[in-house]
Amino acid sequence: MTQWHIHIDAHEDMAPGLQALVAQMGFWKNDFLHEPDHISYEPKWHLTCQPKDATEFLKKFKQLEEYVEQHKGELIGYIEGECIPFDEDISHKPFNQSVPIPFRVTEKELLPGQFKQDEIHISLLRDQSDKRLHEALFAMGLYVGYLPHNNGVRAVYTVSGLRPQIYALLPKLIQYLQTAGGGVNCSVKEERIAQHWTSSPDVKLAPVIDRIEWL
Repeated sequence: MTQWHIHIDAHEDMAPGLQALVAQMGFWKNDFLHEPDHISYEPKWHLTCQPKDATEFLKKFKQLEEYVEQHKGELIGYIEGECIPFDEDISHKPFNQSVPIPFRVTEKELLPGQFKQDEIHISLLRDQSDKRLHEALFAMGLYVGYLPHNNGVRAVYTVSGLRPQIYALLPKLIQYLQTAGGGVNCSVKEERIAQHWTSSPDVKLAPVIDRIEWL
């Protein structure tokens, strides 16, 4: 079943009026942990809303977009509306280090005014999952953010880019995770960008794929 998400990623504190609106709209706050030991693309604030269908998604995104356009400066950052056509759990099994990684990606910064088209998120429990799986995901070129979780800390590995690039990587990543194992409470999602808004053309965004090296 297709899911719909709207995320607000704010680089600075949001104005009280916007905070009141997003609370009324059903957003909840789930900020990333800011760990000092890795390159970080996490915003200061990360809020999420999950509309029940495409109609509610479009209505809420429009409401939010109209507000921030009319109240310039209340949000410094960006809003992304996502369609999630794929969300699959990966069964846990011991890590098999003989399984080779399928690719490496190099990344680039987006030009001002550009936005990603699609992305893959791999989510797993950081401390319970095999350290060698973490190393393999880094070796493939994915970047990571950490979210608090009831059972510890959840590591969310991400690779973003053009839709054809993500289509090419997704089956290879799923096959690798299923074969290599090592992930605890592991899942894979494809999140397609359906709508987006940025507070300025040069707002800080995470990098996207520049080149894929198949191994």
